[in-house]
Amino acid sequence: MKPYQVLLLALFVAGCESPEPAADALGLVRLWVQGNYNNLAQTDADIVAGLPTNLTHRPMHQLFVPVEVPGIEGHLVFQQSSLDGSEEPAMIFRHGLMQYFFDQESGLLRQRELYFKDAEPYKNAHRNPAVLEGVTLDDMTWDAGCDFFLQANADNTMVSGPIAEGNCVLFNEGLQKNMYADDLVEITATEYRFRGRYVDEAGAVLWGTESDELNRLVRQE
Repeated sequence: MKPYQVLLLALFVAGCESPEPAADALGLVRLWVQGNYNNLAQTDADIVAGLPTNLTHRPMHQLFVPVEVPGIEGHLVFQQSSLDGSEEPAMIFRHGLMQYFFDQESGLLRQRELYFKDAEPYKNAHRNPAVLEGVTLDDMTWDAGCDFFLQANADNTMVSGPIAEGNCVLFNEGLQKNMYADDLVEITATEYRFRGRYVDEAGAVLWGTESDELNRLVRQE
């Protein structure tokens, strides 16, 4: 058994042995999902190419920091999005935890996004890890239908997987209709890529780019 597979077994619920594909995926996630990322190279390329608005990618800045949260099982990563890539509280518009755990039914690694019910005190939590010590799932909100189901490819150069089709639903107040997540992630040693769009029942894009190219967040040195 590989060293990171041994680490994985300790993270999952006692008595539930994880299959090797899930162990491979978590081992790679533990190595790769950390640091400051942005997709500015992609957005600049869109501008140079003169793409129409519906095919462009919006600028994104993303921070991933592995954290210890004793009250929540699995491998946890603090995530934070800001408008300009800074840690200024006024610029931060989304933050929470990504929880990675073994899904016994599918045999895959599951990625779940957890968000703080009382969000403000947890901005820049990676700078003050003590604030996470007492956090439990009672302090979080999530939608299990929006989980990603991940596996490593054959040569362990990418971890990827989709959201189950039709399970992640938001109601758009303005349009008075449901929006369905059309999403998948691809994780490599240097990139975190995702589709990140919502469609209606007919498949028309209501939010996000219509481009076939995934949003490409590149880790910055």
